[in-house]
Amino acid sequence: MRLLLAVSLAALTGCTVINTASVPSDRGGQDVFVTAGNIPEPYESLGMVQVTRSGVLLFGFADVVGTDLQSGFQDVLIPQIRQMGGDGAINVRFRQTQYLPVQKVLGAIFFFVPLPSSVTVTAEVVKLRRGSAARPAEDAVKPPVAVR
Repeated sequence: MRLLLAVSLAALTGCTVINTASVPSDRGGQDVFVTAGNIPEPYESLGMVQVTRSGVLLFGFADVVGTDLQSGFQDVLIPQIRQMGGDGAINVRFRQTQYLPVQKVLGAIFFFVPLPSSVTVTAEVVKLRRGSAARPAEDAVKPPVAVR
């Protein structure tokens, strides 16, 4: 009995979930780019954007609307970047609804109560300044000139 209880508790404890999304990261100008950090090139900020895609998980597993990270980037964020006239997005942050396996099993058992699901992506939309070099600092100290 204790063994069954121990195995049940171990099965109900947390687990690791890794979500991945394939997004364009090349800043060559062919397509928009997405990066979680900053970029070294000069750019003009077009503003912050936050996009959300919401739906439900039927039977605890079936994502009919597409509330995964890939859909959040490809179907929601990238079209918004294009609409704003940006070349890409920097400092991207995202949040996706996650459920424990036991919650998904309960969602399958109680199939008439779908689990709400959403993905939210926040980023800064930028337009690259092509052909312009980074401006040197105007406060640069000039080296002393020796006079003879």
